[in-house]
Amino acid sequence: MRQLSDSQLASFDTEYVDADRWQMVKRNIDRDFPDGKFRFLDLGGGTGRFADLLLANYPLAESCVFDNSELLLAKNKPDPRKQLICDSAEHLGKIDGRFDLVSVHWLLHHLVGDSYAQTTINQRAVLGGLAGLLASRGRISVFENNYQGLLLDALPGWLIYEATSMRSLAALTRRLGANTAGVGVCFRSEQQWRAMIAATGYKIVDYDEPDQWIWPLRWYWRVFLFLRRVRVGHYWLSPARSH
Repeated sequence: MRQLSDSQLASFDTEYVDADRWQMVKRNIDRDFPDGKFRFLDLGGGTGRFADLLLANYPLAESCVFDNSELLLAKNKPDPRKQLICDSAEHLGKIDGRFDLVSVHWLLHHLVGDSYAQTTINQRAVLGGLAGLLASRGRISVFENNYQGLLLDALPGWLIYEATSMRSLAALTRRLGANTAGVGVCFRSEQQWRAMIAATGYKIVDYDEPDQWIWPLRWYWRVFLFLRRVRVGHYWLSPARSH
């Protein structure tokens, strides 16, 4: 998988789970873990701000923040209930133990390879591989951006990947606002994310679009990407065999 540089990673020193989005997650946690006692893995958890939020709300929970960036992990606040692991999502097999809850928040679109096909393989491998880390009552929380095409549902995501992954276009795509220029990013439509979730052995227990506003998109992105709309989707998953 391709890796972002430290200068690119610096732009991700933020927490995208705001108050409204947090309510989507909390509602599901309270329903599926009513005792508030669970073990939590934040895959791609970076600075650990989401883990801190979770630990503050659930005093009996324990967390593990897993990220491939030492730069971001170094910004975590120390907590006796929080463990830090620096490694790539390709190496999930190195993680010991099982988790009741795994968060994959805005990570899947960063699992890019040297081709669109390889990127799809990466995304499926990581998502599918999480099943081996889940405890019997395990759940997965996924936040992703849903890009819906105007002509073809999947076209904007493919065009964005092709443009941002080409190193020869990095200077141009960076000027146009792509902080993953030269490395790549691979968004998908809601229909595509749902298909990938099913193909990797999960069912969607709950789905919501927490944001009440439509993203303000620059006109040239709409035109050149044949883009209808972009929304944030929250997918709450369990293994398909689970009841």
